Amino acid sequence: MNLKIVLVASAMALGVAGCMTPTATAPVAPIAVTTAAEFIPTATSSNLFEIESSRLALQRSRDPEVRRFAQQMIRDHNAATRRMTSVVRRAGLPMPPPAMNAKHQQMLATVQAAPDFDAAYVNAQLMAHQEAVALFTSYSQNGDVPQLAQFAGATLPTLEMHLEHVQGLRGGAARAM
Repeated sequence: MNLKIVLVASAMALGVAGCMTPTATAPVAPIAVTTAAEFIPTATSSNLFEIESSRLALQRSRDPEVRRFAQQMIRDHNAATRRMTSVVRRAGLPMPPPAMNAKHQQMLATVQAAPDFDAAYVNAQLMAHQEAVALFTSYSQNGDVPQLAQFAGATLPTLEMHLEHVQGLRGGAARAM
């Protein structure tokens, strides 16, 4: 069943990614993360991308809906980072320094350079949240550290809400074009 969820999430991500503009990044690959050593740095990078790209959105976007979404991303992903750090420390695991992986760095650079900032930001948020939902789903179901798997499961509804919100933003932007 766990593989089924990952495959369904991946298929959905590929379907949505196929509709993206050229400024969007590559489609979401299947995610099957079961170790804290994989989950922690990936989740850390994801949260940092959400925060940094949203700070950029507050500087560059003039769309009130995009700006509200960006504010929510900064608030929620900062809170998730604090909660995860606490869980990781209580579990006696090492917490990596806050850093984006190469993929998230490239996504941020793409958003920064895009001529249509709002569309690029919304597309990047869509992809990032598809990946985050798949990551947190996988780890919550199969994670090797129970406290961290519980954190992933508890965080998942917020990520799913973000994904629905950004899908609405994308739909609104598509209708406005």
